[in-house]
Amino acid sequence: MLKKLLIFFGIIILIFGISSLAVAGTAGNMASTGGPAGPGAFSLKQDRNITVNSGVDVEILFDRDIKANAASGTELTSGEWYMAKLSWLMFNRLEPYVKLGAARLEAKWSEAGEKIKLESNTGFAWALGSKLLIWDFKKPRLKIVADGFYRMADLEGDEGTRGTTKVTVDSSQSEFLIREWQIALLAATEIDIGGDDKEEVLGVTSIIPYAGIKYSDMNGRLRLTDSAGNYNNPGTIEADDNFGVVAGLDLVGPSSVSLNLEGRFIDETAMTVGLSVLF
Repeated sequence: MLKKLLIFFGIIILIFGISSLAVAGTAGNMASTGGPAGPGAFSLKQDRNITVNSGVDVEILFDRDIKANAASGTELTSGEWYMAKLSWLMFNRLEPYVKLGAARLEAKWSEAGEKIKLESNTGFAWALGSKLLIWDFKKPRLKIVADGFYRMADLEGDEGTRGTTKVTVDSSQSEFLIREWQIALLAATEIDIGGDDKEEVLGVTSIIPYAGIKYSDMNGRLRLTDSAGNYNNPGTIEADDNFGVVAGLDLVGPSSVSLNLEGRFIDETAMTVGLSVLF
């Protein structure tokens, strides 16, 4: 039991340590694809052969380099995505999903030798995607899963700075539009905390570590307009790097709940904490 506890805490420390050092959207929550644990909170899978998953993801963006055709030094400096997720598992292999929620983002760029900073309001965001179980190896215990999605947030400008001077933003004429798509290929295994008896350790029956690679791209528009009608516009923006690495784990509880922790690297610095419930 002590060895299993050390493995459990070691993986958590590893994931959070990597996430804090890492250089687009959540790819994980591997517990759902290819056979969720337990009958579900309302036994839909057991009684009607329907598997519905719901969850909440909180994604924190620390940094993402982007490029613009009319400015330099363009960067997404921070942001958060708060998304509620609903998915339907088909044939224990395909899991389409939809996410609805809110986002808040910040960006900076240099235009005509002046540093500009724009912070959006917290506004509506949405995403559509799907997971696909490509292969399920029994020995060694390994799943290969693909995940792809498209998401969008069309936000208004809320706060702005030119150089060191804070400006009064005309929200109706300012814009912070982000469109992003991503595909990831992931490998996952499962470690039973309590062995075949599925005993609980701190409320967890198993952990599912995973890692993989991803390709993501994005485009959008930034526009800072002040109350006097003066504006800054770096032009069309897009991703500066497209390839990244994903690492994470699911902590699976009895019957219906899993906690997801994920870090993403290279093309962005981001981490996600998610909670899913199987119905």
